[in-house]
Amino acid sequence: MFALVVSALFIVESWSLSATLSTSFAKPPKVDLRPKPIVYVYDHCPFCVRVRLALGLKNVEHDIRFMANDDVDLPTSLVGKKIAPIFEVSGREPFAESLDIVRYVDNDPRFGPTGLFKEMSDRSDLKAWQ
Repeated sequence: MFALVVSALFIVESWSLSATLSTSFAKPPKVDLRPKPIVYVYDHCPFCVRVRLALGLKNVEHDIRFMANDDVDLPTSLVGKKIAPIFEVSGREPFAESLDIVRYVDNDPRFGPTGLFKEMSDRSDLKAWQ
């Protein structure tokens, strides 16, 4: 199940097969920012799992705040609409969209080694569409 989730979302560059997951991946050193980044999530949201998985693979300590499904006020006050996940880190306004959060965390050296994740596709037509 874990390998399926990882392969569906992102591939770590050194992984070629899910069977080599445990031998090919060395967990980076713990990243302990103060204040800790906060991730606002719904417990049933697959996009929230994507962010939590990326933070876990990068070994970033963070706080999880579970939102009720009918909570409109909190996400709206943070990013202007009812959406999850929402990432809040010092020095930046809170923002949403799981892929944007994962890219931000993977490209910022404050969160450990950069370039750990790569996109599943190199298709230029998809990139142009985004």
